[in-house]
Amino acid sequence: MKVGAWAVLCSAGLLPSLAAADPIAGSSTQVGAWQVTAYTRGAAGPFDHCTLYRVQSQGFGLGVGYTAHGVWTVGAEAPDWGLTAKESYTATLQVGGTSYTATGRAFNGRGMGFSVAPEIFGELKSGQQFTVSANQKRFTISLDGIEAALQRTRDCVKQYAAASPAVPPLPPGHAATLPGASGSLLVTAIQSLLTRLGYDPGPINGVAGLKTNMAISAFQKSIGERGDGLPSDTVRSQLEKAVASRAPAGGQGNGPGGVPKAVGAGTGFFIAPDTVVTNFHVVNGCVDLRLRKNGGDLGKARVVATSRADDLAALRVQTQSKTFLKLRVGAPIKPAEPVLVFGYPLADALSSAGNTTLGNVTALSGLRDDSRFIQISAAVQPGNSGGPAVDEAGRLMGVVVSKLNAVAIARLTGDIPQNVNFAIKVTTLVNFLEAHNIAYEPADPAAREVPATERAARAEAASTQVECWK
Repeated sequence: MKVGAWAVLCSAGLLPSLAAADPIAGSSTQVGAWQVTAYTRGAAGPFDHCTLYRVQSQGFGLGVGYTAHGVWTVGAEAPDWGLTAKESYTATLQVGGTSYTATGRAFNGRGMGFSVAPEIFGELKSGQQFTVSANQKRFTISLDGIEAALQRTRDCVKQYAAASPAVPPLPPGHAATLPGASGSLLVTAIQSLLTRLGYDPGPINGVAGLKTNMAISAFQKSIGERGDGLPSDTVRSQLEKAVASRAPAGGQGNGPGGVPKAVGAGTGFFIAPDTVVTNFHVVNGCVDLRLRKNGGDLGKARVVATSRADDLAALRVQTQSKTFLKLRVGAPIKPAEPVLVFGYPLADALSSAGNTTLGNVTALSGLRDDSRFIQISAAVQPGNSGGPAVDEAGRLMGVVVSKLNAVAIARLTGDIPQNVNFAIKVTTLVNFLEAHNIAYEPADPAAREVPATERAARAEAASTQVECWK
């Protein structure tokens, strides 16, 4: 296929909301191995986005788009990918040493656009390879020279957005701030609120750049939304509520005279003698974190890394553990695999020694096909959050994160769902740990099955209750 034809297909796939995308005559610029082109929405439509792309070995092509509203997108194509148009695929995108799990939607038999965390676009650098693994095939392309092409893409958007009589509107309530514009009051307010909540939106200047998009997306995902990263009145309202909910009712704490008190508890587990992993929502807003086991106090812990988007946190502890879990790396999780969950659910009512439940992997993705998660049938309750899910060999395969709201689903469907629970995949945890240079120990890929009683003992020995004090 000719490069120009591939670009049209890829640009349309990058932006699946577009009915059609047409290149603007004379807009193409060659920047090293990359070609940058501006597109309109339809032949007579206004300017919409610019795309940089290149095709390399085996006809594999990569396209990165930048819209008039400052949103980055990515898509790829290969002649023999064997995709089914409009079908969704779980894909692994690897840039350098960092892997991202993404959902791809095929726009024809050979190409797809990806729904991926905005963080990936900050990793696109020369000297690295970009690898896509999907539909049992793996393709790689060099990113050499991409910095200049990315800058040309930004300049392309500024050039053609300024010359266009109108820019395609964002959904109602979104801030229409162009890159390089003077900024908007809405975006400024959102950036300020994000900063107060601990996110990094970049400079508070009213311009929605990549950092702002990433921060908005992370916040949206933390409250259970898809995470499009776009500023809007709805986002501002949600942020305002989040800020208000964190404000203490009086003093500096919720206890008498502002003294912190225990307000919640979850589960964590050791991945090294001094490192505990749990959920972000377990530790969010806590003044102190204290670890307990079998009713005894193991001392305090401090947060060393968090990811709101993936609901993960890593803690350093005062009292080291002799037992920790090894991570299942290099062995893909399969449907119907047995899974064992350990945690401290309903701490005020159930055993302080913790609870063990058994089940199976029932799906390889979470709600709305979120490929960062697995669905499990092992029972979980409030307090299980952050606990380990281990496989037949006692290797960590996931971090328990949530259960389906049975009451809400019953109201919608008239039926009560049974044992629909979710865990964060170990691959997502590995990406989080490596991004923060936190050491972990991979398990033996050929590890053999051990009895459930032994798996339960390992999980219990490596786990701890995490108390949140505010």
